[in-house]
Amino acid sequence: MLARSSPVGSSLALWFWMQSLTPTLIPRPWESQAVIGAVCLAVGYAIGAFAGLCMSRIAARPRVVPAESIRRLSRLLLGTAWPAGVVLGSARWQSWQNEQRDFMGMASIVPSDAVMMGALSPLFGVILLVVGSGMMCGARASVRFIRRLVPRSGAASIALLLLVAVTALVLGREVAFRSVTAFANSVYAPLNEETSEGTFPPDSPSVSGTDASFVAWDTLGRQGRDLVASAATHHQLSMFHGTGAALAEPVRVYIGVRSAASTEERAALAVRELERAGGFERQVLVVWVPTGSGWMIPEAAAALELLHRGDTAIVAMQYSFLPSLVGVFLDAGLANEAGRALFGAVHAHWTAIPSARRPKLILFGKSLGTAGVEEPFVGKDAAASVATLTADTDGALIVGPKHSNPIHAQLTREREPTSPAWQPVFAGGRSVRFLNRDPSRLALGGDWPPPRIVYLQHPSDPVTFWSLDAVWRAPEWMDEPRGFDVPEALRWFPIVSGVQAVSDLLDQLETPPGFGHVYTTEYVRGWASVAPPDGWGEADTERLERFIEDMAGSESEP
Repeated sequence: MLARSSPVGSSLALWFWMQSLTPTLIPRPWESQAVIGAVCLAVGYAIGAFAGLCMSRIAARPRVVPAESIRRLSRLLLGTAWPAGVVLGSARWQSWQNEQRDFMGMASIVPSDAVMMGALSPLFGVILLVVGSGMMCGARASVRFIRRLVPRSGAASIALLLLVAVTALVLGREVAFRSVTAFANSVYAPLNEETSEGTFPPDSPSVSGTDASFVAWDTLGRQGRDLVASAATHHQLSMFHGTGAALAEPVRVYIGVRSAASTEERAALAVRELERAGGFERQVLVVWVPTGSGWMIPEAAAALELLHRGDTAIVAMQYSFLPSLVGVFLDAGLANEAGRALFGAVHAHWTAIPSARRPKLILFGKSLGTAGVEEPFVGKDAAASVATLTADTDGALIVGPKHSNPIHAQLTREREPTSPAWQPVFAGGRSVRFLNRDPSRLALGGDWPPPRIVYLQHPSDPVTFWSLDAVWRAPEWMDEPRGFDVPEALRWFPIVSGVQAVSDLLDQLETPPGFGHVYTTEYVRGWASVAPPDGWGEADTERLERFIEDMAGSESEP
């Protein structure tokens, strides 16, 4: 292959492939690395081949043509560099991966994984190049066909080619979007109608889906049924607080996409259902914007209810049944619309209650749901946004926010200069604080009056820190000092870092709790920071964390 390839293209392909081996935020299995390396190899070759073609045009002038001996030497060097690079790179990749995996407490990569990656990744890259070459041949044939149909005028030919290209792009994008949307709906709509094994209709009037409810059980969707059927029981509450403790029955209200015809109707139904279930009479009321599929994190809900002895109410409204990674492209904006509608409806009823009788009004969201949490409060800058949020609520817990979230972006951009991008400090931490498991995290003042806004975000969370601009510039979170769980060997490289980011986003939930996008046991500390019960201390937080950890399953969106 190298004997017939572009020397510049092959050189850049090897360079890109080697760069793709460096660690990022999430440890990668060999299968993922093989694909990443193949894509980077193909992109590097394409760039290098184009550059080589430009160089050959210049070199084609008299007395500038390289000697055949130089060509043979370059091919010999590449023929040696590629095998050596693959062997050494595979070994280095295994070392980097195991350093990161040991730190996170994950199983190590074995030598056979490195061998498989090193053998298959270049092969996949060559296949991508062959496919790309075939597509280019097809495109050139199309251009020649069009030119035979148009006048010889250069201007007319160029104009028609541009028109055809733009038309094909617009129509292709529309057709592709509709096709992908239809396929995704056909896959996930039936899943939304299923009921998880072991989930049965509850009989408590404090939750949705019962005979007393305004919301029918079969309209809740799979995630809604899971939520209302798993409220903290009297037994669980008494196990933690003791048999003599004063306990309440938690309220869980959930409105599915089939529970009402529109977003506004679902929001109005949520308020009626919340009032029926006694949610406005609880000590703490949480407006919860779920993830894309409508998923409600069981550990987060249980932590809230156990923290406050069951004297809580959760209200949520499903806006999609597509998983977040799919919904962020196909259902863009629905989380914002749902968050704005639900909070507006609940807040209007809440403000009509005498202030002495109102529950604490708290907001919660994770991942895609955080966009809906922030949406009603976005101002011209961070100060305006925070002022609105603290004026209209008693606090918010925002977990693993999306990089594109407007308020999160404002807080990061307008942070104090001495604070890092992965743990920004805004206005001395008076109202907003960013928490993670970093043992050396910044110590802020103990004076923290309510309302409190808490962002839980791991420095290794790709949802929070990767963005499209990583393709052409290094993100701020790579600057020193780095987050405690970000590898020192991680470095930015044009284009390659963007490809690595896609892999990190796909594998965001493949880490143990405390890393990546997995916050399983950290919800207790988050809730205790936003709205702690009277007399609650650090020892209580640690005890409840252990209790939740024993109860916890796997934090992954279905």
